[in-house]
Amino acid sequence: MKKRFFKIAKLTFMLSLSLIVLTCCSFSSQKEKNSKITLNFFNQKPEITAQYQKLARMYHAKHPNVNIQITTSGQGGGAAALQAKFASGEAPDIIMLGGLPEIDRYKDHLINLKDLKASKNIVPNLVSGGISNKRMVGIPVNLEAYGWSYNKAVFAKAGIDASKINNYSEFLKAVEKLNSEKKKIGIDAVFGFNGADTNSIASVSAQFTSLPYNNNLVKAFKSKTFPWKYERQMKNYYDLVKKYNVQPILSVKYDPSVQDLFFNGKVAMIPQGNWIIPTLDGLEKGYVQKNLGMLPFFVKNDGTDRLLTGSSWYLGITKDHPKRQKAAKDFINWMYTSKEAENVIINEMRFVPAIKNFDVSRLPDDLSKQIYRIGTSKNAQSPVHKQYPNGFTNQALGPYIQRYFVNGISWKELKKETSAKYRQLREIQSGE
Repeated sequence: MKKRFFKIAKLTFMLSLSLIVLTCCSFSSQKEKNSKITLNFFNQKPEITAQYQKLARMYHAKHPNVNIQITTSGQGGGAAALQAKFASGEAPDIIMLGGLPEIDRYKDHLINLKDLKASKNIVPNLVSGGISNKRMVGIPVNLEAYGWSYNKAVFAKAGIDASKINNYSEFLKAVEKLNSEKKKIGIDAVFGFNGADTNSIASVSAQFTSLPYNNNLVKAFKSKTFPWKYERQMKNYYDLVKKYNVQPILSVKYDPSVQDLFFNGKVAMIPQGNWIIPTLDGLEKGYVQKNLGMLPFFVKNDGTDRLLTGSSWYLGITKDHPKRQKAAKDFINWMYTSKEAENVIINEMRFVPAIKNFDVSRLPDDLSKQIYRIGTSKNAQSPVHKQYPNGFTNQALGPYIQRYFVNGISWKELKKETSAKYRQLREIQSGE
């Protein structure tokens, strides 16, 4: 009887132990399952979606519990798509934001990134573009240069040395020479500006509206008036484009202007920046190093003009999902500090880095190295078009300049209407 009691007790103990082990295993398995995190990353630059997806896969390989879902919406529809995400209660964890007006729209959702490791190495000239209420809520995506992209081969055929163009008078002479020798050098027109695209119109306008703010993007964002200090220079350049551009100017779109007109040497210049580098080298390896140069707009015209350099896009982290904040921070830190990410960003995205810790000697072309030198110098000047009020580019500036291009509005009318719309939108959006 005693033996039987001990056998039953032993069996009961073993069964209990097995149950405990199974329970623990189940709990551990559930805990491991619960520790898996999916970060939602909202990207507004469609041209680098594939590279962001590659970075996400690379990070997941090292951090199996973290999945990164890239959602892309751009080409003018990004802002509306992002608003829809927040309105539906599906706020992303990481968001790409264009300019302080957009950052201001989501400021109550954004966490302070000042203590992030990635933030310590931001190029100082780019910091102000990610500031809201004295908090650093955005990290610049890259360093961009704004100016005239010129085709070296076309210039060479015309016997023009771009290094000797140092003021507006010399630029004008080069334009007139290119125009007079169109047939000889085989171009359709001097310029291939994409007048159909209001965003490109806005980036050109920044050449004339940025200098008054002396690189202070917060001041530009708070300004209630459109700056006309360099109005004469602005009109001169727009008139040059009207006269010497591929026609009809309003039918010229962005992709054809870069991939056909410029790449194939049908035009000598387009007012674009280094964001066209991946496209050009994608069409022909080594094209950029061999054939792409940049000239500044001569606005002050006193020998100090240089390419505008800044960042159009900033990455922020939302506080809508507290349990995912640390993972989002870790991913951002990895993107901005690791050698693996550096390799993709420099060699595949072809970004000029917005941070100081990447090895810029690895940049694949001389133009990118030049842009980095200019953008990190103490005299760097940032473009302010991303600080215009929300809607101003598409509702006012772009359409009015398009009308000016086809003689549908006078410069005086353009100035009056543009100024009024700027003031109206700024007052509405500032709540004053």
